[in-house]
Amino acid sequence: MGKTINMKKKAILIITLSVMICFIYWYFRNVNGWMEFRRNTDTPKEFLNHSQISKKGYSGDSMAINRQLKLLLLKRKDFFANTAYSDSMEVIIDSILYSPDFNKLAVFVIMKNSTDKQLHPDKNYDWYYDATCYLGIRQRDSINLNWIGPVFSNSFSRESISNDIRSACFKTFATEDTSDKYKYNLNDIRFWNSPIWTEKEKY
Repeated sequence: MGKTINMKKKAILIITLSVMICFIYWYFRNVNGWMEFRRNTDTPKEFLNHSQISKKGYSGDSMAINRQLKLLLLKRKDFFANTAYSDSMEVIIDSILYSPDFNKLAVFVIMKNSTDKQLHPDKNYDWYYDATCYLGIRQRDSINLNWIGPVFSNSFSRESISNDIRSACFKTFATEDTSDKYKYNLNDIRFWNSPIWTEKEKY
């Protein structure tokens, strides 16, 4: 009888641990920091993208994108569907990457929010930062944005979270599966003609 009870306890424990491991894997893959599960695939030097737009063009795009992101914040759409976010939050354009013809963009976005909005605020800090990435397609005088992630959150350092989003998009965005839409890192010149854009252009 005792052996039967012990066997049942072991079985329950194994099942519980398996479920927890699956949940943790799902969480980090889909919610926060999922790029950590991807193999580091640094972009070869010969394929690094060096496209640079003029300061005037960059400034104009930055302001136009910022306005669109603030509208998404007001509507609580995509990345901005976060109950901790308020209309008064600061939307920061960390950086914009361009295709050689400047008609496609990748935007690193950082949100600055009061630590009072956190579930467990750290009284040593006034602000915390979240970060993510959007893709953009230029159409005439407008830029259509589409959220791709990943998401990094609850950093007390703007510099640190900026490095996190860059590292994820420049080092671990690409996968070994050549049929995957995540075929190249965002700093790879080949990224601008990769399968991911077929989906975004339809959108």
